[in-house]
Amino acid sequence: MLQPRVSLAFELVAVAAWIALVAWAMAGGSHAGDGHHHVSATHAVHGGAGFGDLAMWALMSVAMMLPAAVPALAHVGTNSLRWRRQRAMATFAAVYLAVWIGYGVLLLGAAPLWARLPGDAALACALALAAAWQLTVHKRRALRDCHRSSPLPPTGWRAVAGAGRFGLRQGGACLRSCWALMLVMAVASGRSGMLGWMAVLTGIVMAERLARKPRRPAQLAAAALAAAAVALALPAPAWRWY
Repeated sequence: MLQPRVSLAFELVAVAAWIALVAWAMAGGSHAGDGHHHVSATHAVHGGAGFGDLAMWALMSVAMMLPAAVPALAHVGTNSLRWRRQRAMATFAAVYLAVWIGYGVLLLGAAPLWARLPGDAALACALALAAAWQLTVHKRRALRDCHRSSPLPPTGWRAVAGAGRFGLRQGGACLRSCWALMLVMAVASGRSGMLGWMAVLTGIVMAERLARKPRRPAQLAAAALAAAAVALALPAPAWRWY
C-alpha cells in the first residue's frame, strides 16, 4: 500500500474528469430537463451532434472507462523501462480511449433513432438490451479478454507499437463487454440525474473489471438493469429520482 502506484497520474486524470463533470452539472448542465443536454438528443434531431457533444462524450469516457483500464495501465508501467514508462502508459491510454471516442461518434450519429421515442421508452429499451447482453456468452468472453495481459517489447518503435497494440486489444475487449452499458449512458445523458446514472454504470464496469470472478457481478448487474427497465415501463412513481 505504501509503494508508489505507477498508474497514479492516470487515476488522477479520471478523478479530474469526474470533478469537471460535477462542476459542469452544478454550473448549469443539471438543467437537462430544460433543454440543456449532455450528449444532446435534441441537437441530433435538429441537425446532428456537434463538437461540444463529442468533447463531452470524451470526458465521460475518461471518467467512466479509464478507471477500468487501471490494471492494464499498471501492467504497462511495471513492464516498461523506467525512463519510458510514462510514454508507454500514455500510448496505451490514448489508443484505449480512442476506441471509446470512436464508439461515441457512432452513438452520436445514431442519436436520432432514439431521440424521437416518447417518454422513457428509449431508456427502458436500452436498459433491457444491456441486461440481456450481460447474460450472453459473448459478454463472458469479452470479460475474459479484458483480464488478459500482453508481452511488451522493451525499447524502440516495437515498444511503442506494443503499447498501442495492447491498448487497442484492451479497448476492443472493453468495448465488446460494455457497449450496451455505454449505450444506456448515451440515452440517459439527456436527462437530469445524469451523474447518478454515470456513478451506477461506472460501478458496474469497475465491479466486473476488478472481480476475480466477474461472472457474478455481471449477473447481478443484469438483474439490476432489468429491474430498472421494468420500473421505467411502469407508470411514473413518486419516488423516481432521475
